[in-house]
Amino acid sequence: MPNNRYSFAALVLVSLCAPAHADSLDILQGKFAFNWRSEPDREKCVKVEGALLASFKSAKYKCDLKVISNTSSGEKARTCTAAKDGKETKDGKEYLIFDTKRSCEKERKDQASNE
Repeated sequence: MPNNRYSFAALVLVSLCAPAHADSLDILQGKFAFNWRSEPDREKCVKVEGALLASFKSAKYKCDLKVISNTSSGEKARTCTAAKDGKETKDGKEYLIFDTKRSCEKERKDQASNE
């Protein structure tokens, strides 16, 4: 019987953690992003809201909220990578997400000029 209690407690704990992560992705709302795995000169920096934000919160994407600075332009960004079965895909979409549209455009243009 004690094992069942521990299993139930672990299940409850895991359930509580999942929505917390989805809620933490709300910090991406209002930021600007583009899919850098596509052709940067054909991409546009789009505002993270609505359907895009919902996609990031779903199982379709795996987002890393840790700020990185190893972008082509040196601008600071976060990433959301397309996922399949909970694992990142190498050939799918990967969004770089910036605090400002200016930073997003700077990175997009820098990557486009490097092609």
